[in-house]
Amino acid sequence: MTVPVDLADGALGLYSAVGDAFAGRRLGFGRRRAAVAARFARRRGRDEDAVAATWYAGSLAEVGLVAIALPPEAGAQQRTLAYADAPLHGARIVAAFPSAPPRASDIVRWHREHDDGTGIPDRLRWDGIPADAAALGITHAFLEAVEDPDEPREGVEAVFALAAESGRRFAVDLVRSFREFILAGDWDGPLAFARSSIDDDDAIRLLAQRIDARDARTGGRSERLATLGTMLAQRLDLDPRRTARLARLLALGRATDPVPQDDFDPFSRFARDGRAALAHRAGAIAASVAAYAADAPPLAASATWYEDGNQEPLAGVLGLLLAVDALSPLDAPRRLAAASGTQFAPDTTRAYLAILNEAP
Repeated sequence: MTVPVDLADGALGLYSAVGDAFAGRRLGFGRRRAAVAARFARRRGRDEDAVAATWYAGSLAEVGLVAIALPPEAGAQQRTLAYADAPLHGARIVAAFPSAPPRASDIVRWHREHDDGTGIPDRLRWDGIPADAAALGITHAFLEAVEDPDEPREGVEAVFALAAESGRRFAVDLVRSFREFILAGDWDGPLAFARSSIDDDDAIRLLAQRIDARDARTGGRSERLATLGTMLAQRLDLDPRRTARLARLLALGRATDPVPQDDFDPFSRFARDGRAALAHRAGAIAASVAAYAADAPPLAASATWYEDGNQEPLAGVLGLLLAVDALSPLDAPRRLAAASGTQFAPDTTRAYLAILNEAP
């Protein structure tokens, strides 16, 4: 099955937004990079397979950052060495997508190489750098200049600034071709091509697992929350599939560096404040992708307490899931009884306690 790329902004969009979040960029940067890079590939006469591969690579170029977790005390050299591996991690993630064109992972791996051999991860140079990867690197640098939060530039100004890197960071002929492409004025025009669809639920599950794996304290959490969320949804007459998806999407809140503090007592005010930041980040990432915009409100509200009033049922379930995951089942009945009606909705609390009582 194929779908137009402009209608396929689902789980791939989430992966792209996670890459944006880890890189500290405005959400949507990766998808804008993908669109410009794919248009440039088409302008250069590349076939449709290469255009599709470039779009995939442009969307997911920075997703490899999800695999890098450094302690707060890491020094500059340790960080430099770790981040040099980000394109390698990204290439493996892209290669794992069954619908990704075969060349997409290679473009991700080598899009940060420099013409003079100073790039990462393999220090390729000159014609050793695949042209599609080099073109993505130029597109990335161009958009960084256009969207610089401190000094944004118009497209024409940004493309002429690339001239300073011509022959060093970027190949002279590609810079010239890219300049002509931008000056033609259609670099931000419409883009459409067909690509294979993916199983979004499975892709989200894998993404949540990757984020969980960054911290030993959260290993396997998303699947535990999804399983318990499904059971609670069935008892509370909520949508089990959506509840499981939301439970996994909570992991998006930890798409930040360094790894956020996550070991407060789950019923404390400190935990609530920290969880609110994570909840709002998860909601913002979901809201940036059209297919998941409706999931943003319950994600963002998952840190609210029942006593705050007007709590959405799904948000209340998510908040309870996060709290009880940090509790021993033996300790949960006492702690939840004290929090019922204040932190958690009484019916949600009762549903969870009933599940505990039925456990073998």
